[in-house]
Amino acid sequence: MTVVYRSILTGLIAVIITLAGCGGGGGGTTLSGIGGTGKTISGTITQFGSIFVNGVEYDIDNASFTVNDVSSPGLSQADLRIGMVVTLTGNDDGTVGVASEVIYDNEITGPVSNLVASPGGTTLSFTVFDVNVVADVANTTFDNDNAPGFSFATLADGDIIEVSGLFDNSSTLVASYIEKTDDLNLGSSEVEIKGTPVTGTDAGVGQSFIMNGITINILAGTDLSDLPGGRVTDAQFIEVKGTLVTASPAEINATSIELEGEGIGSDEGEASIEGFVTEFNDNSDFKVSGQPVDATGATFEPAGLVLRNDLHVEVEGLLVNGILIADEVKEEN
Repeated sequence: MTVVYRSILTGLIAVIITLAGCGGGGGGTTLSGIGGTGKTISGTITQFGSIFVNGVEYDIDNASFTVNDVSSPGLSQADLRIGMVVTLTGNDDGTVGVASEVIYDNEITGPVSNLVASPGGTTLSFTVFDVNVVADVANTTFDNDNAPGFSFATLADGDIIEVSGLFDNSSTLVASYIEKTDDLNLGSSEVEIKGTPVTGTDAGVGQSFIMNGITINILAGTDLSDLPGGRVTDAQFIEVKGTLVTASPAEINATSIELEGEGIGSDEGEASIEGFVTEFNDNSDFKVSGQPVDATGATFEPAGLVLRNDLHVEVEGLLVNGILIADEVKEEN
């Protein structure tokens, strides 16, 4: 999915200044002093009323919504869940704000395998295709809207699940949201993966390629309209949706293949991003949720915070040439 972060309409600024509070639980707070052309916010939904992301309550009453690549006027807050990692375009004063766009896109959809519970029974580890996933009974939302009775206790090998969360430095997906979408049915179960094809890939209709150890078949009906020249190459980070036809080794008949952005996906403007520190070299060179960060001039909360791989943080700053120049780094619990 190629995400284009749209600027907030000029007229919205006047609405922000006069708005009495955020819908649902704003408590009459005045949103004074919020301006600018739009901030990019990426983080986990922690609460509703309107929507809380990175400690800020955003009014989303007039926002546009995209959920798993589907954009529709019929989508709303009702299509979101606690634990989903979302990207917003909006403005805030650090406590409350207004969002003009809300985007949710899961990290992976596929079959559970190698399920193991921790000795205390509070943590589950498993794989979805080649991705290691961990879920916590206290911190992972299990959505049973489409599968009554689905829960932490009932998760089983063979369940087809959709997972949202944050990757740590070992590329383990720390799940904050899991939904069961199907039982494993080869030939009909719909799956989704993201990644970069193996070196040397240059494939089109009627050909196959390997990504994340999975064979991807490009069929006559596969939608390649997002790819330059309708070709898959090893220079692309892509999202593949399709039908699982074999489980071991995994093989997918692709229905669509799209370019996918890494990090926030913008090269300028204010930004706030939640995630784990990864690829840490020093304070000037690391990543958070795939986004390169330079925290050389940042203040830290708590004071004296020492950055390291796998530290859970929220970073605020300005995007410049694809790098988030942090002015604040805050440790998250």
